[in-house]
Amino acid sequence: MSGCCVYGCQNRYSTGGLKFYRIPTGSRPFQSNRRRLWLQAIQRVDWNEDIIKNARVCSAHFISGEASLDSSSPDFVPSVFVYTKQSQNPDAKMDRYHRKRRRDDRPNTAANQPVPSETPEQECSMDHCSEDIPVPKREYDDLNLRHSQLQEDYVNLRQEFDTLRAENVKLKEELQKSTFSYTTVKCNIVQLIFLTGLTSVVFEWLLTKITDSVEIICKKHTVEDHILVILMKLRLGLSNTDLAYRFKVSKTTISNILRSWVPAMALILKPLIKWPSKGAVLKNMPKIFKRNFKRCR
Repeated sequence: MSGCCVYGCQNRYSTGGLKFYRIPTGSRPFQSNRRRLWLQAIQRVDWNEDIIKNARVCSAHFISGEASLDSSSPDFVPSVFVYTKQSQNPDAKMDRYHRKRRRDDRPNTAANQPVPSETPEQECSMDHCSEDIPVPKREYDDLNLRHSQLQEDYVNLRQEFDTLRAENVKLKEELQKSTFSYTTVKCNIVQLIFLTGLTSVVFEWLLTKITDSVEIICKKHTVEDHILVILMKLRLGLSNTDLAYRFKVSKTTISNILRSWVPAMALILKPLIKWPSKGAVLKNMPKIFKRNFKRCR
């Protein structure tokens, strides 16, 4: 092709100030979907790969004058068209192109005999059939108004979508903060020490010691949350119902965690318990105990 492949467009490579874009190709989903949208826009859905490879769309069919790779841009697909009645026939504009290719591909059966071609009368008749007949002004104005309305609707929908997406992100952040878990507690060192009696460093060390020896009881909570349940129970003496409300689980789940994890943690951490000697106990015993409870350990 020597110019733009869009119906009714007379722009050629020699036309100044225009750019010509290839129709997107490729096997990746993004590329194949973009090519499909381009072919639908220019009404060339029946083209084969050979024709698509040689076809070009000029920059006059893009709002900004340039094609865009941004799928949210109106110029992701060509959208500026002025159709004619002739352009309603998908094969009309390509007739001469295909006829020329057939003539070029036709074998020469005799060295001194020219390849037959259409007669001047046939050529004239075919060219006359493919003349562009302008669309009535009222129809063109209606199409132009429709295009403007669609563009305005697109802008409004895009703004609404961006607003909803921002609200969705904000709601997810608020939901994350409202959920009681180790992820939210560890950010506040004072709160973590009050609830567990441990700093974050000691908590992480404890996590490495018992992770491989215990079983996850509640799938929607992490190992850190299970340890947090145990430590809050031991340090604050909270009831199972209180813990169930905080972690948004049933009281039975809290009970199962305690029954499974406390014995396992006691066995793993037993070597850390060191009983003082008798002399150390007597040395640090209150005076009233020394007088009345000399054998107290």
